[in-house]
Amino acid sequence: MKIRCNRQRLSEAFQLAQIVVPQKSTIPTLTNVKLTASKEDKKNSIVELTGTDLEVGLKYTISAVDVKDEGSIIVSANRLAGILRENIDDEITIESDGNVANVVCSSSKYKVVCADPTDFPELPNFEKSKSISIATEDLGEMIKKTLFAVSTDLVRYALTGILFEIKGKEIRMVSSDGKRLALIKRKISGKAGDDAAKDIKALIPPKTMTLLDRVLTEEDDMVGLNVEESQIKLKTKSAMIFSRLVEGAFPDYEAVIPTDRNKKVELNTTQLLTTIRRATIMTNEKSRAVQLRFNKDKLIVFTRTQDIGEANSDMQIDYKGEDLEIAFNPDYITDYLKVVSDEKIELHLKDKTTAGVFKAGKDYTYVIMPLTISM
Repeated sequence: MKIRCNRQRLSEAFQLAQIVVPQKSTIPTLTNVKLTASKEDKKNSIVELTGTDLEVGLKYTISAVDVKDEGSIIVSANRLAGILRENIDDEITIESDGNVANVVCSSSKYKVVCADPTDFPELPNFEKSKSISIATEDLGEMIKKTLFAVSTDLVRYALTGILFEIKGKEIRMVSSDGKRLALIKRKISGKAGDDAAKDIKALIPPKTMTLLDRVLTEEDDMVGLNVEESQIKLKTKSAMIFSRLVEGAFPDYEAVIPTDRNKKVELNTTQLLTTIRRATIMTNEKSRAVQLRFNKDKLIVFTRTQDIGEANSDMQIDYKGEDLEIAFNPDYITDYLKVVSDEKIELHLKDKTTAGVFKAGKDYTYVIMPLTISM
């Protein structure tokens, strides 16, 4: 194999691969990537970069590469990523010579030992899968608005994935860590795929969603999804992502979302974020709580932490209901506000002991359980 290609583009591809490829592994070959160079025709040549940790796999294609000789090599992801990162040349040449890859820049030359290609795992085939295509803009937004609420607690394993499902003519994505829940809906704007696609329900690992969010570009109009019982494939113009699904049954999220809130207040997104942040300064990890006090036309955000002090920050609101106090983890509020694009949101409440429901438009719902504190 011999190629000459743009160093920056190849470096960016390796950065994506490093999301998947482990730094260390009991299976040494998993710390490598596979580079495959091929000539599609006289004008079009490509390099495919493949990496996997056996849970998530990536095959990324770089086009417009000068392929002198076709072939493939298995090289250390970390070593080659370092070479690409530390050199500043526009172009770089990589040529295989037996079990060594010669990497040539204008002022540096490297000999990188290659691994045995027979040890490198093959990515899975999808022969009996349900398929659907989704608008890239929709999918990117849905990832951003659910990824932050995924649980990291392996005891509640089903909550360590994002639920992706087709319900009627809607695509839904849901995440929860048991203390909060994010739900976003979008109308199906792409190809509905086969009839079986209407039954798609998959728990996708956050690592997979993070990788997909990174590979999406403005050139991608649609993302193709193929789902089997225990795995999923996601395809863009330049990337294919393969992933195992999270095992287990996601809880009945519709039963968790309250519908009996009798107090509603409209809040400016940016102003609320600023007010919460100001009050949060006087909290710490052991005492992570802010109290929201709703009075006539005013919201007061109050915190008091022993050995630190207290804070009182307020904002004008349009509220005519009875006075109400409720406490939340401030991080749960700011995590949500940072991904909301709407100028204003709604907060639906009942009392200080039941969940608050934030709504941004008709399609994005966020539920937070309150805290019990004494201030």
